Amino acid sequence: AASDFQSEQQGRTMLLSLLHIGLAAPCRTRPPTMQASGLEAERNKATARRGVMERSFLQPGTALVALEQKRAANPIGFGAKAAAAQVKKKKKTRTKGSRARPLSALATELKASGVVRIDGALSPALVEELREFVDAERVQATADVKAGRCDQKARFADLVLLDKRCDLLLPLHGPPIAALQELLGEGSVLGPLLQEVVGEAGVLQELACLTSEPGSAQQPLHPDTPWTPIPSAYTAFIALQDVDVEMGPTLYLPGTQTKEAHTSFFGGDLSLGNAGVSGVRRPPIPEEFLRSREVKLGLLKAGDLALYNQQTLHCGSANESRDKVRRQFYISMKNPLAQSKLCASLRPAFRNKLTLGAMKDELAALNGRRTRVDEGGGRGLFGKLDEVDALEVRDTEGAVQIRFGDEGSQLGSEYEII
Repeated sequence: AASDFQSEQQGRTMLLSLLHIGLAAPCRTRPPTMQASGLEAERNKATARRGVMERSFLQPGTALVALEQKRAANPIGFGAKAAAAQVKKKKKTRTKGSRARPLSALATELKASGVVRIDGALSPALVEELREFVDAERVQATADVKAGRCDQKARFADLVLLDKRCDLLLPLHGPPIAALQELLGEGSVLGPLLQEVVGEAGVLQELACLTSEPGSAQQPLHPDTPWTPIPSAYTAFIALQDVDVEMGPTLYLPGTQTKEAHTSFFGGDLSLGNAGVSGVRRPPIPEEFLRSREVKLGLLKAGDLALYNQQTLHCGSANESRDKVRRQFYISMKNPLAQSKLCASLRPAFRNKLTLGAMKDELAALNGRRTRVDEGGGRGLFGKLDEVDALEVRDTEGAVQIRFGDEGSQLGSEYEII
């Protein structure tokens, strides 16, 4: 028995040594060059093996469930105008030493566990429309990149274990605008919650759709951002179809957004979490730590969402279904006080251009529409940024091609191409 145990331990040590090539990769990594494709393939295999081994140490997991929630008829403090109106209505000013407003039940749970669920964040009709839009946009973006009309980084984000996964960057027109209205606009649940955790100065960091096809591998556990005293960002994953266990739901370890949890995960050396955007994972795998953690699965219905602190340990599970594609529309908001370098799954034209308050004001101006024309004849904040994004697409002669989901547009002199 002792000999068998020793052999098992030696085998495990050897496997972990073989895995080392894939363990220094952050959660998101740049696409391999043709010269490095062989090495990248071996690294991906090693990374996938680590993901499988980590999963074997974890509990089976139970579904992430939603707290009882109420939609706010008039979200307090959401957007500059709403905040100003609220202060004027109450005719009060905060004085030094006055108590801060208590956190909502959702914000309290998010602070404690690092992840919460909100049901029915998107309407069924919009979910279906957005799913079809995403599939069509992926086809168009792939064709643009392949034909040299657009740079890949302007349409797709980078992922580890990219095979059978796609991270598509989305435009600011059509169904994505309607989705932002339902997610962040008046009467939403997510909008006021984000206001509580990042404030109206929070910056849009990601607007994309992550697709996991049958055969996509189990990812290793990771935080999207290293531990810092102030959480860097929050991400909302919204299911565009019902998600079952076979489809590889996102797996969360609640309560692992803390300094103590990161220290344990990185083998006692918290500095390893700062080595890359999403941290570096090296042997040995923290078996005892993983076995001790509660596991929650993002078994969402279409239109439901999971909002998580990006410091929370999580991963994409393997899609073991025969023919079910899992699509997750998602947005992320960066805390303006964050010091960490963050990934931006966002089209370049939109980066550092949209705060939570500005988005709320623009959605109010749209008033349920998807496009608008302002007093100066412009298309509003979203429309102007979408026009800048259109400059990323050119025909083979170098001329700009403009494509919009709802209306055509003419570029003004400020966008003149030389």
